[in-house]
Amino acid sequence: MSAQSPEDTGEIQALDDLAEATEQAAAEDALDTLPSSGLLSFYDRLRRRIVRLLERRGGKLGERAAPALLLVPDIFMLVARLALDKEVPKATRATLASTLAYFVLPLDLMPEGVIGPAGFLDDLVLALMTLSQAFGKELEPYAEKYWSGSQPLRTVLSDVLRTAGSLVGENLYDRLRKILADKGIEVEEERAS
Repeated sequence: MSAQSPEDTGEIQALDDLAEATEQAAAEDALDTLPSSGLLSFYDRLRRRIVRLLERRGGKLGERAAPALLLVPDIFMLVARLALDKEVPKATRATLASTLAYFVLPLDLMPEGVIGPAGFLDDLVLALMTLSQAFGKELEPYAEKYWSGSQPLRTVLSDVLRTAGSLVGENLYDRLRKILADKGIEVEEERAS
């Protein structure tokens, strides 16, 4: 086992503290709003897997992948809450339910079962593409109500989508856009400069 530098130890401790605080706050908040503890269980397992991955391979994932992966559980919970909210328009809820299915199904374009938690990057990009399409319409007040992330949701959408091609690769990004286009969801092109 290799020795960790004080900087690495501090980063790992910060990730642990962030994960613990986020898990506790999200769990308390979610208990008030979600009818199913199954979603909370998935959220908790997902958060633990991602934190463990970052502890082991954080520096090897790239400067954009680690912060993006930490967003995955919060985006999952946001999509779940929106899909379950009867006040959200039915068509939007159906689209969000499809996005949830993509998250939890074992086989997708970057299967988590094969490549580990980094496989959630395509799930994140697809979910943010779906949210960005609906966000400017009727979804914004609901999304803001359920968002538990530390940055404003609009900033997260913009930042991650601008770098989505580098997170998942340009070919995969184009395939995700095509999947959504086939479902009638057009995603505006945002690229890092």
